[in-house]
Amino acid sequence: MPSVKNNDVVVRYETAGDKAKQPLVLIFGISMTCEDWSELGYVARLADDFHVVCVEPRGHGQSACPVEPHDYSLSAMASDIEAAISSLRLERPILWGYSLGAKIALAASDRNPAAYAGLVLGGFELHSDAALDGDIVAGAFASGPQAWLALWSQMFNVPEGMRKRLARANTRALHALRTAESDWPSLSAAPAKIAAPVLLYAGEDCFFREATARLVDRFSNARYVQRNGRNHFELMLDSEWITNEVIREFKTV
Repeated sequence: MPSVKNNDVVVRYETAGDKAKQPLVLIFGISMTCEDWSELGYVARLADDFHVVCVEPRGHGQSACPVEPHDYSLSAMASDIEAAISSLRLERPILWGYSLGAKIALAASDRNPAAYAGLVLGGFELHSDAALDGDIVAGAFASGPQAWLALWSQMFNVPEGMRKRLARANTRALHALRTAESDWPSLSAAPAKIAAPVLLYAGEDCFFREATARLVDRFSNARYVQRNGRNHFELMLDSEWITNEVIREFKTV
């Protein structure tokens, strides 16, 4: 298991493709793993054109899973990505984040805008609306992995490999992350700092569609694309559509 130590936190990553090509760092949504990027077809579709690096920030997959909310500040999550990039000596990578991963990617870019050649940001909002009272995500985490899997199963037809991983997710750690997320600062000032090209995307029925689409005017060099007939979860399965858009946007970066 390739990993890097970020202070006391072990951060797992996986790589694919030619190291001489443009690096592309992938950060998926809450509770997801490197295996999801691979099994949903993203890595195979991207590896011919990019040096692909999947990163599991703390609380996810085989990375360290602390269980205290103070370990999950937005800056700490971004630093996990930076640690992997530094360890691999990636020069001006593109960051691709989806859902929670998009917030982490944007936070990393906000910390050092010139360090990145571009951003791909899907299905997210600049400020986390995670009031814990009545929050179904926090409630599922508090109830354990089977409750978390059941919540996902209400949203779409979860692939078998993903089902198995969700059923063994460290929901105690993820509950700490969700608790911390409720206090994360807004990223509203970040887009104005970023001159690199940005590809924004969402599904037509995604609950963050409007928030994502509106951001096209906040960045100086952004394009928004939308996949009709997909919700926030179903869109993750549509790897062919979005990887084609990413290759079109960034292959020559």
